[in-house]
Amino acid sequence: MNAGYNADLHILDMWLNMSSFNVRQFFLFTVIIAVSGLSLLFSELYREQIPISYIVIAVYIISVFIIVSVCWRLTKHFFVTPAPEESQKARAQDTSSYDHDPATNLPTAQLALKKFEQVLKSANNKRLAAITFKPINFQHANSLLGHHNSDLLLLQLAYCLRKKVANNSELLNFYTENAPIRIARLQSLNFIVVFDLTDVKDNDKNFLNDVCLQLASSVPDAMSFKSFSLNFELAFGIAISGESGQNVSEIVAYAEDALLRGIKLQQPISYFDHNIVANTHKQLARMEQLSSDIVDESLSLYLQPKVNIKNNDIVGFQLKVHWYEQSDSPLGLSDFSDLAEYSGEVYLLTKQMLKQAFSTLFTLQKRGLYQTVSVSLSSKSLFEADLVDFIEEQMTKYSMAGKYLMIELTESVILSSGQRAKTTIDQLKSLGVTIAISDFSGSYESLRYIRKMAIQQVKIDCQQLTNDSENRVDKAITNALITLTRSMKIPLIGTHIDKDDAAKAYIAMGGKLIQGDIICAGVVPEELELWLNKWFIQHPEAMPSK
Repeated sequence: MNAGYNADLHILDMWLNMSSFNVRQFFLFTVIIAVSGLSLLFSELYREQIPISYIVIAVYIISVFIIVSVCWRLTKHFFVTPAPEESQKARAQDTSSYDHDPATNLPTAQLALKKFEQVLKSANNKRLAAITFKPINFQHANSLLGHHNSDLLLLQLAYCLRKKVANNSELLNFYTENAPIRIARLQSLNFIVVFDLTDVKDNDKNFLNDVCLQLASSVPDAMSFKSFSLNFELAFGIAISGESGQNVSEIVAYAEDALLRGIKLQQPISYFDHNIVANTHKQLARMEQLSSDIVDESLSLYLQPKVNIKNNDIVGFQLKVHWYEQSDSPLGLSDFSDLAEYSGEVYLLTKQMLKQAFSTLFTLQKRGLYQTVSVSLSSKSLFEADLVDFIEEQMTKYSMAGKYLMIELTESVILSSGQRAKTTIDQLKSLGVTIAISDFSGSYESLRYIRKMAIQQVKIDCQQLTNDSENRVDKAITNALITLTRSMKIPLIGTHIDKDDAAKAYIAMGGKLIQGDIICAGVVPEELELWLNKWFIQHPEAMPSK
């Protein structure tokens, strides 16, 4: 029923949308005939008493005339072929949005890639280079002017680029109906030109570099919108057919990969390298292996004690993790944390560590040792929606006060996350959880944050610290931080103290809380009680009082 109703509406709509002149002409003609015929019949009816059958016949003829006229108009609308000029004009209007990017008036990615593919397939020996590029400093214009106004600057840039390469016949022409257009717009701010290397006998890079320099030189020193001025800087990524594959979409994708890599390395021109793909596959394989190991709980968790070197008291433990990754040389969390984040399993690992931390706290308190166990959190884990609820759930499960769990955050995570970090930290502190900053630098921003957040502990890396006179800079920084934290009455832990030399230098400057291999390289949770027994035998003064 709906289909028939919609079809009727469609026909009616087309009928009402015929040219107004023809519709008015048709109805006027019909009304004149109808009125004239009826007037004649009624006049004859009164004068000569024409039989009623004559009137019926007249009305029938007029009705047939109207129906035939309507059908003729609809038939003409549906079946009469428009003139070739009109048909071409309609097709041009229908495909204009497909062919041209409205912001830059350049050919779109769809048209450019279609033309690229046609040329590449036309001859097997064709060697074509895809050169993708973008203005790397354009985001500043977007943020200040908004997209609508910044598009005017983009239009200026596109005009300059198009004009510069219009006469370069070695570049692929994407649009042939009028003047040649040898540049097209890809997605976002990326553009593309395609260079024909088929007849190039010398070094390809020399020719391709010249094209890039030609494009870069086409950009004016400053492009303006009202009082805003911007110096565009272009970066280029290049991939060559055959070397980078024969599929057009693959070639362009590789060129864009080279562009991204060039921007990251601050190189104006970057070529696709197959080693990048190999490394990418290797990283993906590592990521998959890590994800599987986390899910299977195959990573090695271990505890490293924090000790007061003055009296050998244990002041806490840090829970750490090793990943062996098919080798005997373990990777620490800092070595694979980014890989874990990209694999999507870093929060699962965090929850596993939090579970182990509470289990360790339970073991310690059975021995009468009421100290903290700390867990390092990445920024991704810190902002997980259920983090606070999960910690509260573990506190309830072990009947454990929150003050015995310490969350360690790097200084960079805290300072880069701003208000979001503060909100989550406030929620953790409402549970009594203590907060520590690792890799503390003593910068003004971090000091201001410590004052606001009432951080309970800071940690400094003493890995490079030595007791000789040559290492004056590291010693001066460490000495200043020890003095600073002492004046702020914040406990400071010297980490990565693995050698006697570093320990002596740290102690000489007034440091007393130590974590590192010089105390213990690490103990697995299952052997914690054995390690405690051994420690208290060696240092009976550190035994907790009963």
